[in-house]
Parts: sequence; C-alpha cells; structure tokens
Amino acid sequence: MKKILHLSIMALVSLPALAARTDCPAAKVLNIQIEGQKVMYQQEGASWRTLGFLNKDDGTKERYSALLTAQATGKKVVIGYSVDNYDCSAANYMTEAHMIRIYNQ
Repeated sequence: MKKILHLSIMALVSLPALAARTDCPAAKVLNIQIEGQKVMYQQEGASWRTLGFLNKDDGTKERYSALLTAQATGKKVVIGYSVDNYDCSAANYMTEAHMIRIYNQ
C-alpha cells in the first residue's frame, strides 16, 4: 500500500515537468509596443504576439528587458509559450509568453 501511495505522489509531482510548451522559431525582434500594461512584440516573419502584462509579477518585466536588449543588439530570440500547439504564425493578443532565450549569433 505504501508503494502505491509513494508512486502516486511521485506521479503527481512529476506532472509539471511534463507540461506542454511551444517555442516559436528564432528570429530578430522588429517592433515592440506597450499598450496600457500589455507588452506586444513582432519578430521577423511573424505577426504581433503578447509578451505579457507589466502589472503582473510573473517575470514579464524581466522578459521585456531581455527583449529590448535583443532588439537593440540585433540578436535573435526564441520566445516560448506554456501552451501546447501554440500557433507562432498567428497574431495573438492574449496568451502571455513564458520564456525568452537570446542567441549570440
């Protein structure tokens, strides 16, 4: 019985590790827009997407800082969303980004 309980607890703890995520292709940041508290951005070959909201304490300010740095230095970025099958080619004004990665190349 203890083994089953232990395995059940381990399975529940492991679920967040299996959470889906979509990383949009690496591209340079063309435009950034602040609309109220919403931070929007556009990458080469893509439509406008939402980075996040500045009035939330969820890392949006840090991602915004990284995005500005990438734009100013001409670096490519990958932006990830905590949504399985996120459509990176479509404009999206609501779903917030979860991760940003800057490439040196």
